[in-house]
Amino acid sequence: MRVAFLGKGGAGKTTTSAGFIRYLASQKPFVLAVDADVNAHLKGALHRTDWSGQEFEIGEEREAIISYLKGDRQDLGERTMVGTTPPSSKSRFIEVSKHDPLISKYALTSGNIALLTVGTYKESDVGGACYHVKLTGLQSFFHHLLDGEEDYVVADTTAGTDNVATSLSFAYDMNVFVVEPTKKSVQVYLDYLTVAPHLAERTYVIANKVDTPEDELFILKHVPKDKLLGAVPHSKHLKRFEQGRKEALDDFMKEQEVVFERVLSTWQEKKRNWNNYLERLRSTHTKVCRDWLDDYFGEKLDEGLDSDFTYEQALSQRKVAALV
Repeated sequence: MRVAFLGKGGAGKTTTSAGFIRYLASQKPFVLAVDADVNAHLKGALHRTDWSGQEFEIGEEREAIISYLKGDRQDLGERTMVGTTPPSSKSRFIEVSKHDPLISKYALTSGNIALLTVGTYKESDVGGACYHVKLTGLQSFFHHLLDGEEDYVVADTTAGTDNVATSLSFAYDMNVFVVEPTKKSVQVYLDYLTVAPHLAERTYVIANKVDTPEDELFILKHVPKDKLLGAVPHSKHLKRFEQGRKEALDDFMKEQEVVFERVLSTWQEKKRNWNNYLERLRSTHTKVCRDWLDDYFGEKLDEGLDSDFTYEQALSQRKVAALV
């Protein structure tokens, strides 16, 4: 299961993502957190001091990640594998576990939380690449991730509607917009639905910094009631914590707990259709190949791929391997 937190910069998206990750970690055996925001503040927002492992920016490791996931597949021949290339039965896959080879190499760990970080946009990238290029490795990661209903993956994503511009737009089972009671913040959510109406069914809202009934009414003027998972006040506890009072973080978490329970229960109702996921991935890959990838690489990147592959087959093989 995968959930993405989105929203306008400054709305509290990363703080809310971190709070939800901590909430999950208090109840579940393992949580995989992904910082896919160009600002890369999730690690700090989690307020853990016992991280272990080597810090990687997987945006810089995308070629190594894609090479690992390629595995022993033969259908590509000598052609390039990219972030949207659908898997083959001979691909390597990823499990939501700190013991998975790829996660154990690239993720930092703290207790039962593992954190993958895409990385920031650097001065050396200016004029050469956009942030979407850094997301290439993450796209391939998600499309080779065999997560089930008892696995929990939480991503803090780029602000605004950038997520729609990549195959990550359909990689998540649920999207949660963190929205302030302001026109600019609400407009980011509305723009997202305008650009991607097909994602409306899986897109919800947490209202943040809601201090008055007028604030909540403002949100409800723009967000359907059944899509509003709850409202969180502008927290004095968070301010106290940031002033150095560590115990205030627990008060902040309790303040959000009811909303997080609603996020989790709504999320658990989402059942992924792997066949639809694969169909969307294949059509997206063909589109980006026709639009620019084929010209860029000078190859027909969507031809001759393993048409017999199914995610159900890969999941079945994973279960068999676990029993051996």
